[in-house]
Amino acid sequence: MKKTQFYFMLVLLLLLTTLLSMSFAQDYTTWHLPEGATARLGKGYIKEIAYSPDSTRLAVASSIGIWIYDAETGEELDLFTGHTGDVRSVSFSPDGQVLASGSGELDRTIRLWDVNTGRHIRTLSGHTDWVRSVAFSPEGQTLASGSEDGTVLLWNLDPRTQ
Repeated sequence: MKKTQFYFMLVLLLLLTTLLSMSFAQDYTTWHLPEGATARLGKGYIKEIAYSPDSTRLAVASSIGIWIYDAETGEELDLFTGHTGDVRSVSFSPDGQVLASGSGELDRTIRLWDVNTGRHIRTLSGHTDWVRSVAFSPEGQTLASGSEDGTVLLWNLDPRTQ
């Protein structure tokens, strides 16, 4: 390769690197939105989303973990991790203080999280296949979980009876 060709290739490579880095530095949440959409949230494969009861937060179950967003601004507030596989389902407790998450094939568990701190509170085990859905009862003392194993389990969350 001639010296001029080498310099041309080097300049071209630097130019492409600069242009690509500038394009990726843009806010991905607003890239190519369809009409009527205001933002794009989530990272990884998205499995389910849930609004908090007061509509201030949005929980996004994904292959990475559980992303917590400010529902008005779209700002990332937290990422809850701890399941050994992807997170398939999420549900806020009626008071919005606890988030339940159900996981996929690898650990098949339900985790309870303190929404304000991101701290893992408790793990519920019993399903033999991935947890498809989780839902709190209206008073928040019972959690229902549905699994690909064909069962629905009811979990007593009342700390007074533990």
